[in-house]
Amino acid sequence: MKKFTVDEAKENLDDVLEHAKEGGTVIIIGENDQAYKLVATIYRKPGPRKAGSAKGQIIITDEFYEPLPEFKPYME
Repeated sequence: MKKFTVDEAKENLDDVLEHAKEGGTVIIIGENDQAYKLVATIYRKPGPRKAGSAKGQIIITDEFYEPLPEFKPYME
């Protein structure tokens, strides 16, 4: 684990990112002693969407189309 101030992290950004990439944890100390933890993760770009992939997962009953009791006075 390495600790940097915000200014040090800005000046040594390549080193900070490389340390995180190698599996290390980086702590960046900001104003008022707030700490930020930087950990590398793998980002995978989502694949293309497929139309109809949720078919059959949502069921709407006939009760859905019934008027709401709260609106009964407005409907008379």
